[in-house]
Amino acid sequence: MKKLLQGVLGYGIGSIFILMIVSAGVLAILLRFTGMEYQTLNQFALVAGISILAFGGMLAAYKGEQKGWLSGGMTGLIFVSAMVLFQIIFENSWVTLPQLSYFGGLVLAAWLGGMIGVNLPRKTAKR
Repeated sequence: MKKLLQGVLGYGIGSIFILMIVSAGVLAILLRFTGMEYQTLNQFALVAGISILAFGGMLAAYKGEQKGWLSGGMTGLIFVSAMVLFQIIFENSWVTLPQLSYFGGLVLAAWLGGMIGVNLPRKTAKR
C-alpha cells in the first residue's frame, strides 16, 4: 500500500503537475509568437492534457508495481479533484457539462495509462 500511494502521490501527480506547467508555457509561447488560432490551440491543449494524464497514470502504476487500474484511477481522480477545487475557489463557478466530460476523459486516460504502466517490463539487476 505504501508503494501504491508513493507512486500515485509522488510520481504520478508530481509528474502531471510538472508536465502541465511546461505544456502551458509552450502553448503560451505558441499563442504569443505564432499566428496560431485559438481553436487549434484548444485542440493542442486537449491532446496534451490527455497525453500527460495517461503518462502520469502510467508512471504511478509503474512505480507502485501493483494494481495499475487503481493507481491510474486514483491519479486521475486526485488531479481532476484538484482542478475542480481550484475552479470553485478561484473562479467561483461550478463545473459545466462539457467540463465534466473532459474531466471524465482525463480520468479515463490516467486509468488506461495505469493499466499499461503496471505491465511495463522492469529492470532487473544482474548478479
